[in-house]
Amino acid sequence: MDMTALTLPRSDLMAALMERRERKRAGQDALAARHGAASVRITSYMENIGWPELFGYEMRQVHDDAAFAAAQCLRELIFWADNVGDDTVPAATLQADVGWYWDITLFGMRIHHTPVGVPEFEPHAMQKGLDLSTLGHFDFYATGDMPRLIRKYESLLEISTQQYDGRLAVTFPTFNRGPLDIYVQLRGYEGFIDDCAERPAALRDALTFLVDERLRFAHERQRYLGEPGLPPTSFVADDWVNVPFISPAIFHDFVLPLYRRLQAEEGRVTGFHTCGNLEAVAADLIGAFPDIDMLDVSPWNSSAALDRILPSRVGFTSCILNTVTLGGSEDEQRTKLAPLRDVARRRKLQVVLQAIERIPDTYEETFRRLNSCIGLARAILGG
Repeated sequence: MDMTALTLPRSDLMAALMERRERKRAGQDALAARHGAASVRITSYMENIGWPELFGYEMRQVHDDAAFAAAQCLRELIFWADNVGDDTVPAATLQADVGWYWDITLFGMRIHHTPVGVPEFEPHAMQKGLDLSTLGHFDFYATGDMPRLIRKYESLLEISTQQYDGRLAVTFPTFNRGPLDIYVQLRGYEGFIDDCAERPAALRDALTFLVDERLRFAHERQRYLGEPGLPPTSFVADDWVNVPFISPAIFHDFVLPLYRRLQAEEGRVTGFHTCGNLEAVAADLIGAFPDIDMLDVSPWNSSAALDRILPSRVGFTSCILNTVTLGGSEDEQRTKLAPLRDVARRRKLQVVLQAIERIPDTYEETFRRLNSCIGLARAILGG
């Protein structure tokens, strides 16, 4: 395992990253020459909780120390290029980050993170009952994690200019989380199911409020950044779109109308993510978001089944679970990868060998297994 990234001086990080970037781009050009520009792209990524253990830091340093966060971002990109043979081409881009679920803190949720970055949620008042008054109306500059996020973003901009000659692109996050994901986190799953049966009108009001606030955030963000308009495209991440935890009827009745509104008012939704199973609602989802060009397909879905349901213009980002990537036998990995050959004949396909963390005893063995699975995927899919 090449640990060069840990010891490089900060002053050398950008040049080192650019060298890795050019090397990876050359590798991609060679693959395209052999297999064609439309070949299957095979990528992977480290689960955020994996980096602190590997690099020996606590996540609070990334969340609260902008200079450390900038350098750590570059080190992680360099490390990945040095140790993983996937198709990821590193880019010197960093989004301001104060931890997962910052957007839910707009509604009064308090979140703490363990040293490795696992979010821990304090109970929200909504868990006691459906009461919209407990959600408040956020202040873009003052509510929840927003003061930390804004301070982090502005510090990163200064650091990029002063330490990296402006070559580190710093972005401000967008509000991507969907209304169902937020509501279930605030209210609790059992409370949500009770509301569906016993308080459907109040539930619709609450979900509508969450969409109203997402749209308001988009305009507040636009004003803060001095942009001329909203971004031309949008993205929705709604992990509780997960059958059978919700039924297709719940999706159609409570969620789908809100998605149509996001498409109409926030802009073209070109990407959607859920960690759950969406096969039973996929056709309706694409009907609400007709501009989706790449659909995240979690391991709990069958890409082959979705291939039969959805038009070929929709590309798939098909994910393989990390227990298979890092812990499965070659036969098990083949069983997951082989059906994707037919999918790739009909639509654009990217395969993600996902969520790398230390499942084996060592990181050396972790990355050995990852690279072995990448090689197998290339052999099967021609990527």
